[in-house]
Amino acid sequence: MPRLPGYAPRHIVLASLALLIGACATVSTRVVPLAADAKFAPTQHVDILFEKPQRAHREIALLESRGMTGDTEVQLWEDAREKARALGADALVRLELERTYHPPIVYYDPFLSPYYPWLYPHAHFYPGPFPDYRVIPGGIEYTLKTMAIKYEPAKEKEAGKAE
Repeated sequence: MPRLPGYAPRHIVLASLALLIGACATVSTRVVPLAADAKFAPTQHVDILFEKPQRAHREIALLESRGMTGDTEVQLWEDAREKARALGADALVRLELERTYHPPIVYYDPFLSPYYPWLYPHAHFYPGPFPDYRVIPGGIEYTLKTMAIKYEPAKEKEAGKAE
């Protein structure tokens, strides 16, 4: 079947759509492996701990999850858990949670004001009492720092060696 000029093949359209949807992620997690030679199979469950466990364990990676303004701490934990699951970690230990407040920013934008109606396509609709000013909302931005750990296998105690 001949292709019509101006139409892109389906796989190019689907690939661009997948890239566009993937670019909408607001939480990013950076992983720093502590031992380059340690490779583990992915795990099904990753526990979340707020202090280091008493059980013997091995630290395998540092993770830093950073969100945008409006993201919650839960979203950061979910993204960090996915990365830890791929690393083969058994648990995540919370090291630090930073909260950064960004205040709202008000800026002057005269080109969308009533004094420039030829530039504004909707001349009869103004968003508020002061249309020359725009507000970029502020909020809290979270950064979560965690440690991915792998539990050491339990060593069996030999009680019968006392002889």
